[in-house]
Amino acid sequence: MKFKHILIATVAFLLISSELQSQGFIKAVVSLTGNVFNQVTKQPETTALLVMKDGKRVTATRSRASENGYYYITGLKAGETYDIKLQKTGFMDQQFSIDVPNTDKYAEISKDFLIMPKEVGVRLPLSVPPFEYNKSKLRVGSEILLDDLQETLKLNPEVKVQIISFPDNNKDKAANEKLTKDRAQSLKDFFATSGVSVDRISIGANQNTDPENPPPIEKAAKGKRYIGRSYIKIVSL
Repeated sequence: MKFKHILIATVAFLLISSELQSQGFIKAVVSLTGNVFNQVTKQPETTALLVMKDGKRVTATRSRASENGYYYITGLKAGETYDIKLQKTGFMDQQFSIDVPNTDKYAEISKDFLIMPKEVGVRLPLSVPPFEYNKSKLRVGSEILLDDLQETLKLNPEVKVQIISFPDNNKDKAANEKLTKDRAQSLKDFFATSGVSVDRISIGANQNTDPENPPPIEKAAKGKRYIGRSYIKIVSL
């Protein structure tokens, strides 16, 4: 008899929970998982991850280098936006915004993070060229690619950097120097507009292509062109 009452109560609870969830009173739980790597060495890192909501800490976890930098966060609410703050001694403080999908069922989303070493002389490449071929104006949509970087610069106000850009070919040294100076200036202007002090940013130009990422020897596929990289170099702390 007792078992029957427990069974009825459990079924009733599940039915009520399902109804409340369908009406939006209870939001589904979403988990965030992924790996954390060193942006320069690409090696996994042990790092603290703080989950923030409206400036307040919600929960925290830690990635583990021994498990390929793996981390796991659960308890996120569907349809909400969270900030994931990464902190580790010797690395830049970084923060990333995560939009949790609006779902009525349990879900997992995946996101890998690259953390930036805080060392003088370190050069951090922009993962995607923010310029079109032989152009110095930021291409449409590049702001999305640069948002995380400008946020990192604002979170580390003691860090001064130099922006270094490389040209797309080795045809004209004078033209390349002007192009790369203008590219670096475009990036500096973007960061300044985003709230980073211009006193913290210097720029550098180059006449030749990037020796660490040179143009391909073989002809590129149709529609694809080599575009010189840009770097953020830490010059002082």
